[in-house]
Formats: sequence, C-alpha cells, structure tokens
Amino acid sequence: MIDLSADMGEGSPGEEEIWPLISSANVACGGHVGDAKSMAHASRRARELSVRLGAHPSYPDRPNFGRKSMSMSPAALRASLSEQIAALREVANREGVVLRHVKPHGALYNDAHHDRNLAGVIVDALRQVDRALAIVVPDASQMASAARAAGTPVVREAFADRRYNADGSLVSRKEAGSLLTVDEAADQAEMLVRERAVVARDGSRVRVAFDTICIHADMENAVERLRAIRKRLGGIR
Repeated sequence: MIDLSADMGEGSPGEEEIWPLISSANVACGGHVGDAKSMAHASRRARELSVRLGAHPSYPDRPNFGRKSMSMSPAALRASLSEQIAALREVANREGVVLRHVKPHGALYNDAHHDRNLAGVIVDALRQVDRALAIVVPDASQMASAARAAGTPVVREAFADRRYNADGSLVSRKEAGSLLTVDEAADQAEMLVRERAVVARDGSRVRVAFDTICIHADMENAVERLRAIRKRLGGIR
C-alpha cells in the first residue's frame, strides 16, 4: 500500500474531507498554528480513521505561519520544538493515540534541508521527547543525515503537489509554477510510484526515494488532488 500523508490541524478549508483520504497526518502543534482543541480534534480523527499521527512543529512564528526563517539560538529553538512535540504527544495520549513521527514545517523544513547544524537541533528536540519517534524528511536532506547519525528512524518524504529543484529541494511557493495543478499532481504521484523520480523545474530527472507521499492540505483544491491521486494510484497497487 502507498502511504498518503497531509499536514493537518492548520484550519484549512476541506480538512474534514481530507482525513478519510490519507493514512498519515502531520499535525500542527502550536508553533505556526494549533492549540489544545485543534490537537485533540486531530488526535480523535486519527484514532477513528486509523491514521498514523505525527507532530508538525515549526519556528515559533504564528504571525508568519512559520514560513519565514528565524535566527534563534540552538538552545532556544530546541526548547521550542520539544515543547511543541510534547504538547501534541500529551494530547494524543489522553485521546488514546500514539504519536509516531515528527515532520518540521515550512521555513524550518526548508532551512534544515541544507543546514546540518539546524537539522541536528531538530533531531535533538524530538529525541528529548521520545527516542522512538521517527522524522519525516526528504531522503536527500541534512535532516535525514543527522537523524541516521543519531539512530533516529527516517521516513522518507516525497511531494505530489510541489515542483522540485534539481537538488531535490522544493521550489519556493513564491515562484510561479511551484504549486502543481490537480492533473500535474496526479502525474507526479504516478511517476514517483512507477519510477521513483520526478521531473525538476529545469527539466532534469531527479531520483526521489520515499516512504510517504505528501499532499498539502492548505493548498487550493487539495481534496481534488488527493482524489485524483488515489484514483490514479489505484491502478498501480
């Protein structure tokens, strides 16, 4: 089976329609958005639908939705991330759900893709909460390298709805063509599954090893993308 995941608990329109279409969820836990109520709701939905639950921590920057890089000391960032992850873990425990993984959000995810020191802070933070937690990141990232060096399980992530750069990173949302249409996302998901590759922005072919394919719930037509992808991949299983 192909694991389809989404970043949830962000108050995006259509989230309730997305829950039955995914098998893993990365839930906002207060850094960029989210509170005890939204985390409890997400935990209950995960339990009801047998969706694997993960934390989606970010730079502590609610005004910018975690989409701007921040300059923080390693200790301060580590403490914030640990607090966010622990908050969801505590709520999930009360709802009878096990927290399985951690996926960084937004600018933190993009910055740590190339920055080994920042990647190490993220890995340290999740290990402070629970050493059994996996980290969900691109295989060709400093986050994956730091996690493997620390003995942290890695869930390799690919994206169906975002354009890739030739180095395996994502094209910034600020750039034209970075967000794929419904049909383009279905095409990219199929190529990922069949060939473990995508066509990058410059036309080059990029190998992408993955364990989960993510769809962004906050993008317009996210529900339609997921339905189109599930329909397309149904013929591959």
